[in-house]
Order: sequence, then structure tokens, then C-alpha cells
Amino acid sequence: MQKRAVVIMAMTGLLGLTLATTAQAKSVNYQALTYGTTKTSIASKYFVKPAKVAVKNKHYVVTMHLKTAKALGKYPVQVLRVNGAKPQHVRKVRDKADNSNIYYSFTTKSLKRAVTAKLSINVLHVYHATHAISFKFKTSQLPKLTAHVRMVTQAKHASNTKTVTPAKKGPTLLLTLPRSTPLVVA
Repeated sequence: MQKRAVVIMAMTGLLGLTLATTAQAKSVNYQALTYGTTKTSIASKYFVKPAKVAVKNKHYVVTMHLKTAKALGKYPVQVLRVNGAKPQHVRKVRDKADNSNIYYSFTTKSLKRAVTAKLSINVLHVYHATHAISFKFKTSQLPKLTAHVRMVTQAKHASNTKTVTPAKKGPTLLLTLPRSTPLVVA
């Protein structure tokens, strides 16, 4: 029983090391602009602010939320492309008021310049079109890309192992995990 508890604790610690390689997401304000201008887009009211921005593998992973009213139909605005690629991790959810919510993400090396997206707008029997839009992020709120490097360094440091040979038993593995006492697995 004691061995099982120690192994579970060790596995939990190793899982923590895996999760530590991505920095925590930060809330970052942005503007939805008419493509190629500094004017606020009429579609701006559908983009919920702020966006969530995390760092993974020295890139920004931006998660955005698009919300449209029930009166416009089911998912009348779709993101076809963002930053030159299809959106990632798209999740469609209807809320209690039956509004359409789309969550999606994209990955980029930099958010210093405006990010372009291509939207499909289809309000049944009223309007159907495809439009480009630009997003300008508040760079002072962005997490640092180097945050990932520091976390990896911490994870590597935390995964040091030592083998100790007790007098009567076979080899023992000693794991040192961050912010915890050393664990002994026999």
C-alpha cells in the first residue's frame, strides 16, 4: 500500500512537470479592426474580450471567443482562417439563452503586427458574405516568450534522480520533486 501511494505521488509529480512546459494563459485585450485600417470593425461586438494568450514552444497560442445572438441563427459567423491557417481547437457551444459561442485558437511567433482572419457571415435570408478582419493585440499585456524557457529549466532541474543502495534491499530510486520532500520508491 505504501509503495502504491509513493508511486502515485511520483506519477503526479511527473505529470506536473509535463504541464509546466506551457506558461499560464494571460488575458490580453485586443481590437477587431476593419481589414487594412485602424477603424473598429462592425463585427467587433461579436468578439468577446479579452483573449487568452499562452506561450508554448516559443510561440503564442491565442484563444478567442466569438459570440452571436440567438436572433441571428445558429453560428452565423464562422472563422475560416486566422493568421494564414485554419483555426485550431474549435469548440461550438450554445449557452442558456441559446446564443452561439465559438471558441478557437491560433499559434503565432509574434503579435506585434495585426493578425488577419477571414470570416464567413451567413444570417439566413438576410446576409451572406465573406470578409477579412484584423486583430491588434495590446502587446504590453503579452506573456514573455522566454517564460517557456524558464519553466523548462525548472522542470529539468526538478527531474534529477539519484540511486541509493540500502544495506538489505535492492536499489532504491530517489526522486526530488519541486516544492516537496524527496520521495523514495523501493
